[in-house]
Amino acid sequence: MNIFFDANICLDFLDAKRPTSPESIEYFLRYKDDEDVDFYFSSDFISAFYYILTEKKKIDPTKVIGAIDALSFEITPFYLAHSDFVNAKSAFYEKILSDFEDLMVLESAYRANTDYFVTNDKELLAMKNYKKIRLCTH
Repeated sequence: MNIFFDANICLDFLDAKRPTSPESIEYFLRYKDDEDVDFYFSSDFISAFYYILTEKKKIDPTKVIGAIDALSFEITPFYLAHSDFVNAKSAFYEKILSDFEDLMVLESAYRANTDYFVTNDKELLAMKNYKKIRLCTH
């Protein structure tokens, strides 16, 4: 089973002060040691994590880099491909979702053969599915 985490879930892992952090961490720990489960997040999020945690939360950059590094050992960064952009563009013009960035991440998750895309994004959760991916929260 492949589980792909949205940026808001990964931020819960990186910043324990977020209100949804305990539920996100509990979800990850529930499956962490299951050898049949692989975890992914979009590598595109890494610069956003760094910016949010250093600039908005004022966390020491060295600690942020260390936390992102640790996250990347537990959860595999999945890199965007040009096909993700092309397919997201089609979905955007078909008005499947108005958030183009989310569409690119969902296309990347689809390419990763994702079974579950875990998010707290209400617009994504309202969709329930994207292609063969089930959109869910913890």
